[in-house]
Amino acid sequence: MARTHVDIELRWGDQDAYGHVNNVAFARFLEEARVRTFWLGSGREDTGMARHFRGNDPAGPKMLVASQQIEFVRVLEYSERPIVVELWIGKLGGSSLEVHYEIIDGAAAERTVIAKAISHIVIVDGVTMRPIRLSPEGRTSVEAWMDAPVKMRRG
Repeated sequence: MARTHVDIELRWGDQDAYGHVNNVAFARFLEEARVRTFWLGSGREDTGMARHFRGNDPAGPKMLVASQQIEFVRVLEYSERPIVVELWIGKLGGSSLEVHYEIIDGAAAERTVIAKAISHIVIVDGVTMRPIRLSPEGRTSVEAWMDAPVKMRRG
């Protein structure tokens, strides 16, 4: 499988009144995994994508989240062990890509999927904010990290 892995520490404040990690924290986990993969290049694997999607130029291309779907599979209890966000490209378009994820409970003895998600990302011009085509280099960098789309219960 062509997936990158990002370890994310849980924060005590991620818990809710029920004593488990609140669902709103999951959107932050996905964001952190995207930033580390597409901006910093600091996941476990060197994907090479950060060289094409970093966006240091204020007028250069930007990545915008057009939509996001999260499916919660299990309750996640707070732990000092980091979760693991597995991230890959499930679909690639002309000016968009779908980032697919599985969030894994780092405290579980066996690989346990806590949530699945899909973020639809559109590449836009930094000035006009209108969609632009992925550069050939950017397309090549994400193609290496394509895998079968995540299977959701709905949709």
